[in-house]
Amino acid sequence: MAAVSSLLLLLLAVAVHSAALALGQTVQVWSSCSPANFTPGGPYDTNLRGMLKDLVTVAVSYGGYGNDTAGGGSDQFYGLAICYADAPPEVCRLCLGMAAGNVTLACPRSTGAAMMYNNCLLRYANASFLARPDMVQRFSFYNNLTRPGDAAIYAAALGRLMDRLAPAAAASLRFFAFGRTNITGDQSLYGFAQCVADLSPDDCRRCLQRIAASLPM
Repeated sequence: MAAVSSLLLLLLAVAVHSAALALGQTVQVWSSCSPANFTPGGPYDTNLRGMLKDLVTVAVSYGGYGNDTAGGGSDQFYGLAICYADAPPEVCRLCLGMAAGNVTLACPRSTGAAMMYNNCLLRYANASFLARPDMVQRFSFYNNLTRPGDAAIYAAALGRLMDRLAPAAAASLRFFAFGRTNITGDQSLYGFAQCVADLSPDDCRRCLQRIAASLPM
């Protein structure tokens, strides 16, 4: 499945004097469906629907992150739900609830799927992806704003910011970091990075650094 990094929710958001989306505004930004299908009404189908509900409850109750395993044998599958670390519980609940409801509509019989909103990510698959950092698969999107001023100055500011965020997120109890750096004059650059909670600090840092190095300067 072409998906966001298997065990990494990488949220490297950079902006110049831009406001975040309103907390109540939940917007889908990406989804992916596995080409493999399960039989409707079978054990996989029944267990999946139950697990998606449980994932939302667990993630909201435990600080915005939860994972689970359900079924057995050929019908076993794995799930993960995570919200942005700065999303309030009610926003997390709304976002994951929408993802859990819509992912089965977008991928009605897929044995694996992922759906990302502006405040959360939900993923499940019939092969374990938990606690396994994936440095290969990536998903990225960019705004259409032109970077301000001198390209070299902007690149230097972005590099400084990302150099701080990766180790800061890896050292955080909740695996996230937010930062700001000055570009020039009254122009500022903001960034946010977050890993899923079951990565090791070293895996989190390495993955964030690798993705940060691929950002367009």
